[in-house]
Amino acid sequence: MDGLTKTDELVFVLAATNLPWELDAAMLRRLEKRILVPLPEPDARHAMFEELLPSGPCRMEIPYDVLVEKTEGYSGSDIRLVCKEAAMQPLRRLMTVLERNQEEVPEDELPEVGPITSEDIELALRNTRPSAHLHAHRYEKFNQDYGSHVHG
Repeated sequence: MDGLTKTDELVFVLAATNLPWELDAAMLRRLEKRILVPLPEPDARHAMFEELLPSGPCRMEIPYDVLVEKTEGYSGSDIRLVCKEAAMQPLRRLMTVLERNQEEVPEDELPEVGPITSEDIELALRNTRPSAHLHAHRYEKFNQDYGSHVHG
């Protein structure tokens, strides 16, 4: 970037923002290519759920197709939140059991954290709403005004 260094070597800078319209003119001038990255497609959402939701031989079969369908319009960050919320439900159940028990439970007698259930996933979807749609028109407008349109 101009003024950062006194060398003939090229410097490649990659930046990302969720609020590109808040970048000032000086920053926009220095970012040669401005590319709008769209929300994840179904295949990408499927891969994210496979990566982020725990699975194993004693775990339930995760309904990936249903998750992909129900998360249309979700950002990658939204999907990560759905997975974290679902993964926390078994721990919350265990904490409720332990809180009901007035006596201290010896460590070797602690119950195991159970697997994620389909109900956990449903609850996580109900409690995690997509966020990107709030600014969809602003992303499109920014892309029209400042985006780098590469034609192949």
